[in-house]
Amino acid sequence: MSFLEQVKKATPQAPVITLVGFAGSGKSSLAGLFTNPIFIQAENATSVFETMPDFAQPAFFPQLPLPNAKKGVKPSEVILEQLRELITAQHDFKTVVIDTVTALNALFEAEVVEFDDKGASNIGEAAGGYNKGYLVVAGMHAKLRSACEHLRKRGISVVFLAHTGIVKMKNRPESGEYVAYSLDMHERSRAIYVSSSDIVAYLKARDFVIGGEENKKGQTTKFGRVTNTGERVLITSSDGTIGYIDAKNRYNLPDEIEVNKGENPLIALIPFYNQQTN
Repeated sequence: MSFLEQVKKATPQAPVITLVGFAGSGKSSLAGLFTNPIFIQAENATSVFETMPDFAQPAFFPQLPLPNAKKGVKPSEVILEQLRELITAQHDFKTVVIDTVTALNALFEAEVVEFDDKGASNIGEAAGGYNKGYLVVAGMHAKLRSACEHLRKRGISVVFLAHTGIVKMKNRPESGEYVAYSLDMHERSRAIYVSSSDIVAYLKARDFVIGGEENKKGQTTKFGRVTNTGERVLITSSDGTIGYIDAKNRYNLPDEIEVNKGENPLIALIPFYNQQTN
C-alpha cells in the first residue's frame, strides 16, 4: 500500500487529561465522573467515595507500595504491571485515573534513593549526585507516560491527577519575581505531563474579596478577606488567567468552566465523548 493510499482525516482520540488542584479541591471526585473509571492509587483515593453506593463508585487497584530494597519492591515496576494488564487484558474500563502523579513522584524519588548503590540519603545525592536523581525520576515518568499511550490506542482515556505547587517566575531581567501555580514536582518531570496532555486544567474554588476599601485615588486603605461560595471552576488556559502558567487545551474550550457538584462538564466538550454518544 502506498503512502497516498494511507492518507486519512483526523478522528477523535481518547483524551489524555491532567487535572491539577490543591488538596480537597475535588480532583478525585471529578475524575470519578469520567466514563467507567479505574483508579491507580499512588495515594489513598478510596475515602472520597466511601459514602457513595457501590454501583456508583469507581474501581480501584491496590495502593502502590513503598519502595523496599531488601524485598526488591519497586513502585515503578508495580504501576507498569498494573498498566500492562489494562493494556493487554479484556475489561470494560474506559478511563484510567492515576491519583496522583505528584504522590507517585514522591514514590519514585524514594525508590531512587532506596536503591541507590552508594547509599544516598536524598534525591539530590542519588545517581551520582549533582541532582542527577531528578533525571532518573523524570525517566520513570516518561516510561509511565509512554505506557499510557497504549491505553489511548485502545480507546481508553487517561486522567492524571496532580497537587498544585507554587513556583517562582521571572519574565524579564528588569522585572521582579512573581509566583504562579503548577504541578508540585520537579520541572523535568512536570514537563512530561504538561507537554503531552490534551488538557491541563486547574480545579479551584471561585474566590472573591469582601471588606476591602479604597480611597478616591484608588489606593487600598483596608485589605479585604478572600472567601468563596463553594463554587468550583476549571481553568483551561493560561491566556488572560494570571498565575496558571501550564493551563492549556487542544479543544478550544472556554478559559473557565463551571463545575457543578456531581457533574463532569468536560464530557460534553471533548470530541471523543461526543462521538461515542452520537
